[in-house]
Amino acid sequence: MPVIHYPSTTRTTTPKTTKQRSLVTFLLPSPPEPASRLASPSKQASIIPRRNLAILYSIRSGGGSATGVCLGQLAFSWWRIMVAKSRRQVAKLALLALALLLLLLAATLLCVLLIPRHRRKPLPPGPPPGNASNPDDSIVAFDFSPYLIMYKSGRVHRLDGTARCAAGVDGDTGVASKDVVIDAGTGLAARLYLPPAPGGKTKDLARLPVLVFYHGGAFVIESAFTPLYHAYLNAVSAKARVVAVSVEYRLAPEHRLPAAYDDSWRALNWVARNAAGSGPEPWLRDRGNLSRLFVAGDSAGANIAHNMAMRAGTEEGGLDGGAAIAGLLLLDPYFWGKKPVAGETTDRATRRQYEATWSFICGGRYGIDDPLVNPLSAELRRLACSRVAVTTSGLDDFRPRGLAYAAALRNSGWGGEVEQYETPGERHVYFLDRPKDPNSVKELAFVTGFLSRE
Repeated sequence: MPVIHYPSTTRTTTPKTTKQRSLVTFLLPSPPEPASRLASPSKQASIIPRRNLAILYSIRSGGGSATGVCLGQLAFSWWRIMVAKSRRQVAKLALLALALLLLLLAATLLCVLLIPRHRRKPLPPGPPPGNASNPDDSIVAFDFSPYLIMYKSGRVHRLDGTARCAAGVDGDTGVASKDVVIDAGTGLAARLYLPPAPGGKTKDLARLPVLVFYHGGAFVIESAFTPLYHAYLNAVSAKARVVAVSVEYRLAPEHRLPAAYDDSWRALNWVARNAAGSGPEPWLRDRGNLSRLFVAGDSAGANIAHNMAMRAGTEEGGLDGGAAIAGLLLLDPYFWGKKPVAGETTDRATRRQYEATWSFICGGRYGIDDPLVNPLSAELRRLACSRVAVTTSGLDDFRPRGLAYAAALRNSGWGGEVEQYETPGERHVYFLDRPKDPNSVKELAFVTGFLSRE
């Protein structure tokens, strides 16, 4: 082990005062140990660096001026050591912070990739400003959320189903559409859909089945002109190859039931007349096959479609021109009643709410067991069609009564054919909001198969 040699001095110095020696003794370690005592590793670990020892020796042996210089050099050396240590500590802390940041980033990416994301519909727009001079314009008379809110003044604020889109040629399907006015006095109108000719042929075109469709929306929202139903009818018309007529009927509460039923009946007869050749509409007159007339709808529109088929079978003379409905297609139909059927909710609050909304829609004109809303109390054997298809969704409140309707129809003495299609685990009319979902594609295949079959 090398022995540390300390510099010697030959100059004569005046002895340090007691005060000076005490200061130096307080600040500096004792003189170096003999070499023989520095042999063990534990002792070597505590050896002061050579430069510092030289400084200490100078302080011990030098005069007062040398003491100040050496103390300064010692302080500077000590400061450099502390700065080096601080830098190392800062570097360690920086590395630790960077590691934590990377860990947080990885956890965030993991959450984004693994946690399922749910699409949320945008919040409904706030209520339009009311009439400040009329205090009743801000008092809620009936809250039919999430569809609309009606105020005591009669003002109606719709929360959904108010968007509109123009007719034209659909870029995805090639289906052409146009709007027609059936009754300018009431505002009754329709949007017609015509699929493209197969292979681009324009001559000797075959006549196509005719589909009259009634949109849903609890009788209070939506339209034949909303993007939701425009996209759905484009898809149905293209895949089933039908001339479709989507009816724009009047809505409650401005026009309470039976306004929607009356509009729908008038539109159905208008279609029958034009498809029979006695009307001016060329898409129906030249391309429609009246012997294959279908009536369909979803939710409240399915309720309307059922009641149109019942009216055709009970009203004297039936449809104009002696037309007959070949098939009835009910998608998640809106039916209800006072007494729960098997599988229907027994929650009193829920049942009271459904009764209250039905009373709001019809202005209290019809009870909850009226055949218009509860077909189980109707004479189903008089249904004027030869085929019926009913679709239901597993999580829909209206599912049990839709199934009960199909069963009651089979047992009513009606001589037609009933088909059922169910999608487990789905909510009411899910196929409208998610048209590309696998379940929606399967349901559309069932719908188009029903309409295409002879």
